[in-house]
Order: sequence, then C-alpha cells, then structure tokens
Amino acid sequence: MNPTDYSITDLIPQRPPMVMIDTLVHAGEKSAGGRLYINAANIFCRDGKLQEAGMVEFVAQTAAAWTGYLQREAGKPVRLGYIGSIKNLVINSLPKADSEIVSEIVVDSELLGYTIITGKILQSVKVLMQCEMRIKVDSAQ
Repeated sequence: MNPTDYSITDLIPQRPPMVMIDTLVHAGEKSAGGRLYINAANIFCRDGKLQEAGMVEFVAQTAAAWTGYLQREAGKPVRLGYIGSIKNLVINSLPKADSEIVSEIVVDSELLGYTIITGKILQSVKVLMQCEMRIKVDSAQ
C-alpha cells in the first residue's frame, strides 16, 4: 500500500487532540514527508500561529508515521516512540493558522537503539524550522 492509503491514526500511537500530522505523503527507506493543515483550534495554536512545540511535534509525528508505515507493511503492530533529544533547532518563523505546512525527515543513522533524523518544516519553498532529533522506539511491544 502507499502511505496515503492509510488513515494517519493507523500509523501513529497519538490520538486527538495530540495528532499533529494529517497525512504521510511519502515514505522511503530512509526518508518521509508529511502534511498538516493548521486548524485555528489546534491545541498548539496561539495568537493565530502554530507554536514551537507544535512544530517539533509535527516533525516527531512524521517520524512516527514513517516508522508505523514500515511496521504495518511488515505486518507488525505500531510501536510507541519517544523523543530522546533535539539538537540544532532553528525556527525561522511560525506558520499561521488556516494554512498548510509540510515536513521532511531524513534518517541519518541508528545508534544504540535511537533513530537519528534531520527534520524540516516548509511552507511553499520557505524553510520554517529544522532540527536534529533522536527518537527511541519502544521495543517491548
């Protein structure tokens, strides 16, 4: 199946109101992309803009959806994941409510049970945010 064939809640463990990705647009062996329409009622919106925590969560949930997609395609259950650390976080601007943003993640490496990704959020061609994130996927499930 294509990633867009899945409901996003089939790929991630989060549930509303904490769902911060609408669609996993593409998923490759070491990369993925997501899409989010920012509703003004989003719990991370304030003063008409998506706040920093919402942007970080969008990148993390893109990684979670990518992992969930790979697990589903392999016939395995979706596992919980946790942000271990965030490095080199740069936020250039906050996106407005009632607009759409896209995410891109690239898996840089896997080390000591952590997946290390580079993530970006874009609106049109403008990079709104970028960071490096270490994510730990629960192996006990």
